Amino acid sequence: MPIELEGLEAFERSLESRFGREARREITDKALVIGAQVIVEYIKSQMESFADTGASIDEIKISEPMWIRGNRTVKIYWQGPKDRYRLIHLNERGHYDRSGKWVETKGKGAIDRAMRAGREAYFEAIKIAIGGMI
Repeated sequence: MPIELEGLEAFERSLESRFGREARREITDKALVIGAQVIVEYIKSQMESFADTGASIDEIKISEPMWIRGNRTVKIYWQGPKDRYRLIHLNERGHYDRSGKWVETKGKGAIDRAMRAGREAYFEAIKIAIGGMI
């Protein structure tokens, strides 16, 4: 579920004209990482309600900023020794068990709820981060 800022292109152009291309990219990269950390905290708080060992929470990672389809992006993913990335989608969407019965998991929709709940906090963190760097 990508989050888009309205007026981002105009803002990036103004940053680029004031500081240059490299400085603009560094500022937006730092702001993206700070915003992703806010969303990760929301995801962790949503996942705590059904956590057993806490491995799914411990394995949440944030990627380095990268270009995807011409947009600067940061990904939130799961990586660690317990390979929780294999289970996250099952908890998020539900699944069929071995007998063919549909299982509604306790964590169904937790990541989606966190993304919706953290949307305003994400934008606020981005604004504060960029404002502090300029």
